[in-house]
Amino acid sequence: MISQTGNPYLDVDRDRIDILLSSNDPDSGRLRRIAMRLIIEAMDDTENREVTAINDLGSLPLSLWILKYIDEPLLTSRAINHSRDLLERFLTSERLHAEDVPDYARRYGVEMEFSDEDDLFRIPLGTFVMHTSRLSGYRYRLVYQSIHHGIVYTDRESAVKVIREAFVRKAFEAYATIDKEDTAKFLYPLSDNIQEIVEKLKNSGIKKDIDLGEVDFTIFPPCIKEYISQMRDGVNLPHMARFTMVSFLHKIGMDNDGIIGLFKTAPDFNERLTTYQVNHVTGGISSTEYSPPKCSVLQSNHLCYKGDDPICNKDWLKHPLQYYTYKKWKKSPKPPLDKLKKG
Repeated sequence: MISQTGNPYLDVDRDRIDILLSSNDPDSGRLRRIAMRLIIEAMDDTENREVTAINDLGSLPLSLWILKYIDEPLLTSRAINHSRDLLERFLTSERLHAEDVPDYARRYGVEMEFSDEDDLFRIPLGTFVMHTSRLSGYRYRLVYQSIHHGIVYTDRESAVKVIREAFVRKAFEAYATIDKEDTAKFLYPLSDNIQEIVEKLKNSGIKKDIDLGEVDFTIFPPCIKEYISQMRDGVNLPHMARFTMVSFLHKIGMDNDGIIGLFKTAPDFNERLTTYQVNHVTGGISSTEYSPPKCSVLQSNHLCYKGDDPICNKDWLKHPLQYYTYKKWKKSPKPPLDKLKKG
C-alpha cells in the first residue's frame, strides 16, 4: 500500500510500485484497479466515472508506470489532466477548509499561506508567475493582482489554479523519471489488463492524423502551428488558444466538422462540448462569427510564438489572419509583367 504521507500521489519509486503490485491487501487491490480505470476513463469520455475521489489519486503513480510502458504522449496527457481535474474539484469544494489548501500546495512544491483576516492566499511572486503563465484570462495576469513586497494576494480560485498547474508539472516530471525498461519487468502481473488498454487505445480514435482540409497548413502563422503541434503532443491548450484556433480556421475556410475533427487530438476532448463551442464561435448557434484575437492580445496572454519569424516581426503585422493572407498572396501565381494590363 502506498503511504499517505509526504507527497503520496506522485511517488513513482520502484520499491513502492513493487509493493503495490505484489500486495494482497484490499486497498492495494483497489488502487491497482483504479490505476487502470483512470487511464481508460481518460481515453473515453463516455465511460462511466469511477475515479472520482481525492484518495483515488493514490493510484496515479501506478498509472504513470503503465502509461510509460504504453508510451503514447496524448494518452499520458489525458490521464494527468483527468487527475488534475479531480484534484481541482476537491480543492475548490466546501469539504476542504480554506486554511487547509496550503497543505496540498506544499505537496507539489508551492509555498502558500492563507490569511483569515482578508480571506486571501499569499503566494510568492515568482511562484505565481511560473504556474499561471499558461493560463488564459485577465485574472491571472500580474497587472490585475494585488502585490506587496514580492507577495501576490489572491482568492481561492486563483490559488487552486496555481496548485493545479504545479501538480501537472510535477506529474510530468515524475513520469519522466520512470525507466521504460523497468516497466516491462515490473508490470508483468498486469500484462493482460495493459493489453486491454492498448486495444482500447487503438479503437478509441483519439490519436488521428490532423486533417487540415484544403487550407494551406504550410503558411499558418507560428502561433497556430504551435497550438496544433502542442495538441499533437498531448498538451492541454488554454481557452484563448483554442478560441484563436477555432476562429482562425473558420475564417480561412475550414468547415466545422473539420475543426471538430482537429480537436479530437486534444487530451481532454469532449465531442459534445467541443461541437457546441465550435458552433458558437463560428456563428452556428449565435448571431456572431468571432474573429481571432489580435497579436497584441496573444502576446499579453503568453500565447504568441513569433520568435524570429520575419513576417511576425514586421511593423505592419497586427493579426494572425494578416499573416495567412500575406503568405497566400506570396504563393499565388502572378502573371508576367508584360501580360499585365493597365487599368
